[in-house]
Amino acid sequence: MRGTPRAEEARPSVLGRLIRLADSDAAAAGVLLAATLVALVWANVPGSTYEATWHTPLAVRLGDAALEMDLRHWVNDALMAVFFCLISLEVKRDLVLGEFRDTRRIRIPVVAALAGLAVPALVFLAVTGISDQPGEARAAWGVVISTDTAFVLGLLAVVGRAVPVNLRAFVLALSVVDDVGALAVIAVAYTDELTLLPLAVAVVGLLAVLALRRMRVWRGWAYLLLAVPVWLGVLASGVHPTVAGVAIGLLLPVYPPSADEVDAAEAAARAYGRTPTSSGAHRAVLSLTRSVSVNERGQRLFRPWVNLAVVPVFALANAGVVLSGETLAAAATSGLTWAIVAGLVAGKVVGVTTASLAAVRLGVGRLPSGLFPRHVLAAGVLSGIGFTISLFIIDLALEDPVLAAEARIGVLAASVIAALLALAAVAVVRAVDRSRLPGRQRLSRPVRADRDHVRGRVGAPMELVVHASFVFTNAGRTAEVVDELRQVLGEDLVFVYRHLLTDDPMSARAAEAAEAADTQARFWPMHDALAARAGRLDDRAIRRCAVDAGLNLARVDDALASGAHAARVREDDDDARAMALDEPPRFFVNGQLYDGPLDVGAMRTALEQTAGRSRSRPPAAAVPADAPVDAPAEDALPVRTPATREPFDAEPVA
Repeated sequence: MRGTPRAEEARPSVLGRLIRLADSDAAAAGVLLAATLVALVWANVPGSTYEATWHTPLAVRLGDAALEMDLRHWVNDALMAVFFCLISLEVKRDLVLGEFRDTRRIRIPVVAALAGLAVPALVFLAVTGISDQPGEARAAWGVVISTDTAFVLGLLAVVGRAVPVNLRAFVLALSVVDDVGALAVIAVAYTDELTLLPLAVAVVGLLAVLALRRMRVWRGWAYLLLAVPVWLGVLASGVHPTVAGVAIGLLLPVYPPSADEVDAAEAAARAYGRTPTSSGAHRAVLSLTRSVSVNERGQRLFRPWVNLAVVPVFALANAGVVLSGETLAAAATSGLTWAIVAGLVAGKVVGVTTASLAAVRLGVGRLPSGLFPRHVLAAGVLSGIGFTISLFIIDLALEDPVLAAEARIGVLAASVIAALLALAAVAVVRAVDRSRLPGRQRLSRPVRADRDHVRGRVGAPMELVVHASFVFTNAGRTAEVVDELRQVLGEDLVFVYRHLLTDDPMSARAAEAAEAADTQARFWPMHDALAARAGRLDDRAIRRCAVDAGLNLARVDDALASGAHAARVREDDDDARAMALDEPPRFFVNGQLYDGPLDVGAMRTALEQTAGRSRSRPPAAAVPADAPVDAPAEDALPVRTPATREPFDAEPVA
């Protein structure tokens, strides 16, 4: 039976399937692994054309000017610049809008990455010194300093919810700082000659990118036109040209969609809906495009090409090594091979783990929410998967083909060992997370129906209290996890929301707006609206959330202007500070601090294991119903203003 036109439109196209495939870290890692295996098979077939193919010259000519490199260098120098640009775009977004916009959180990955660069190099030099390797082999110390981002993120995607969601952000930041450091090493240690004039041209191009960003130019082609001369300048200077990709990715503008631009896009789309003309469609597309930053559009543009083409082609061009009995025997007795294995497998985990935990202990920064030392250890093991940049540096550091083959075997062996150890580490961490009981810190203020914001029945067998803020991007993830827990556990779970403020002024504004919604019996609709816009809140967005939640906007504006609910918010925040809760979200499971990951399975296990134990709560008396969003305000929860609530300082403290 033939489908209807609407069904045909809903059916994903081949291009749509490819784009969704490219967005999957697991699929990207699978394609990379397949390309690596193809390269190994190709290099080992009798009469192989592997090396001859990748040394084929290719020239681009424009009049009398020509740029000629062999195919391998086109891949390594040109295509990989796009790869590093994409990674830089992702990190820049995390720094500005995501988990790491709090500088205290990015400090730990930076410290860990720096140690992850230095310690493996020292381990490598120590092993090569003991084994009395030639000077050229010792010059390859840069091989062990880098982590392969694609393989690591792919492995994390494969294990899925076995790890906290913030572990990916931590590993990504760690990997990119690691890659930037590796590229700096390439630029300094593996640059034979430096030509200043082309480098100056590249710097001028980067300054022009900054100027466009300052002028808020939103068209991507303007930045692309500047990227080409920047790349050419870096290439001609003698510095590795992939540095250009990193620099441009870090400079491209990223910002949350402004309310004015979103409104303009909505208006243009409505106008097109009323009068569907080509000019109206063009205006609507331009308005929608303008509302999204160049950074995010660049990620959307580059990711399919990088994941399905650039990185696999790089592996195809660089991973081919002859694995004969002779080469394997030579590698097994080679100090260079074992130095690479020791540097990547042991040096990385020691450097990353010890530096991270030491930095936290010394107060340098904070781990992302939901991460604990066991997760940092798993990240350290994961960082030992070195592949892309490691193969990159082998080509730069080693001219002797025998040493280069031994080094490539070392990189492959180290990556396999590190991947297997990482899977084991993730399994152990997962087991610990699932069995982890809440911590000893107890909830200081017991839950009360006439004070707290409650979803469920006070007195239910399982109680989940969160101290959180709406400004963090994980506020949406927190809401998703809690909703899933409520669906699974039903009436056996009561959920309570309390505030924990951050340094961002919007944190207090959003919390006070939520309290203002509570006086209109619409706290939970406002909570859901704010969580949906987590990480993108400003005064305009908060007012829009109030409208979406069905609030009287004038009353909300008056409450925010007068600070009517500031004291109520501070009481929650003071409670959190007294319990030494330093950052949101922090959960209490049945009255005790939970130190596991933000994961449905782990949190359900903790709730069920501690259900029925003695908890700090008064007898179940007033039982508020969970107000549906579409219910009339007067039929939902009773209106509870600060004047009608009991004094909070009279509450007992457990």
